[in-house]
Amino acid sequence: MAKKVLIIDDSLEDVNAVASIFKNSNIELLDCSNPFSAIDMIYKEAPDLIVLDILMPELGGYELCRMIKSDEFAKDIPVVMYSKLDKNIDKFWAFRSGANGFVNKGELTSEFLKTITNTMENIPVSLETKGKLLNSKQRSSFDDNIKNFSKENLVRDFNSIKEVYTDADILAIRIFGTIYRYFKYDCAMIAFKDKEEENILYFDTENLSLSRDVFNEIEKKIPIKNPITKVILQKENKFTVSDLSQFCVKYEYDVSVDSNIVGCLYLYAKDNLNSMELKLVGTIKDLVEHIIRLRYFKVYGAGNSSKEKNPKKLYTQLDFDRILSYECGWHKRNNAPLCLAFIELDSLDGLESKYDNYYVDLLLAKISNFLSGCLSDGDFIYRNEDNIFTILMTNSDKNLAFSKLQELTMKIKDPNQAFIENDEQIRLKIGALMLDDKYKNHYEYIDSLYDVLDLARHSKNDIVIK
Repeated sequence: MAKKVLIIDDSLEDVNAVASIFKNSNIELLDCSNPFSAIDMIYKEAPDLIVLDILMPELGGYELCRMIKSDEFAKDIPVVMYSKLDKNIDKFWAFRSGANGFVNKGELTSEFLKTITNTMENIPVSLETKGKLLNSKQRSSFDDNIKNFSKENLVRDFNSIKEVYTDADILAIRIFGTIYRYFKYDCAMIAFKDKEEENILYFDTENLSLSRDVFNEIEKKIPIKNPITKVILQKENKFTVSDLSQFCVKYEYDVSVDSNIVGCLYLYAKDNLNSMELKLVGTIKDLVEHIIRLRYFKVYGAGNSSKEKNPKKLYTQLDFDRILSYECGWHKRNNAPLCLAFIELDSLDGLESKYDNYYVDLLLAKISNFLSGCLSDGDFIYRNEDNIFTILMTNSDKNLAFSKLQELTMKIKDPNQAFIENDEQIRLKIGALMLDDKYKNHYEYIDSLYDVLDLARHSKNDIVIK
């Protein structure tokens, strides 16, 4: 998985120079130009390494490095200082401030990248540290005020989780932290597929540890074969659970797709929880199940027999029908926006008569790849047998859906895309429909979308959205 490096520097030119070095590496570069915002960003992103400039206005690099190294949770993140100041005294104060490395700004070459990579390998940031960084603020600010225990706030916080399709460790930490704001568990487990033949099981304990017998007993209850197990400890252990019966609250949910278990969520607590927390368990289960299903469908291509898994792939009709059915039900239950769109290329018949079938097939393949690459996280695409593409946009309201479709339209018709030679022009019509309670199932939803596409065919506008 990609490592995160946070560069703290007020010079955009220097940041761009570093970015060019990292361009072809498996490193995600984040930048922060305001040193006063650096600590907040460290907590928000939990980077694997920090690159820190020395000369910055108002708050210098030495002082900021000391602040980072004196922070309870951020101190374990390695810091490499870089500066145009490269005398021995500058290096002395850098290491005296707690830095783990020093690089001259005038030597931003492959050696700089090597220094960064070696430092991350020699001083890895543990999963426990990342968990403390990402969740400590939410957990320390937990408020028992009844108004915070609302379903609306819970759904909003889950919708803010952006790592659904990428780093499994960060995703698990985000889910645990979000759940704990509303449900004060003592032990939680979540499992999901991370690769085609690989499952990961995460444990999170707040103020206790599990005896080996209890740990093994819980692992055996998980209906997923041979999971890779990872344990996240958020606080110092104060109490050891030696028997599973010591948990008086136990919620165990399995997540399945077509009768296949693809994940699970278990929540245990030693003491009785308040009524507001218990009322939200069903919603928590529903939201976590949604994330697990999305990850299973989107990232690892459920139902695709090919070993090559592409998160932007075109789905088969069976897969897409299954996804649409689930998404319609989930969005209705949670009153979340959902939009379905047909993109019809209505100029292909003329091109086929002018050229040949092979030319049109090649054009459709180009546009398929293009549309797949333009999808946002949470969007799904299916190519119908005719010249229509179906795009499902989850969590997109009417304005956002229209903006996405408008941008796609402009790009497809842009001559610089070079989809068609000889200055031919692609014409298209788009019909889009927001999900509504009046549709009893996803079949009625699709049938109504055909009516909207028909309106688009007779409209002067490229896009009609209802």
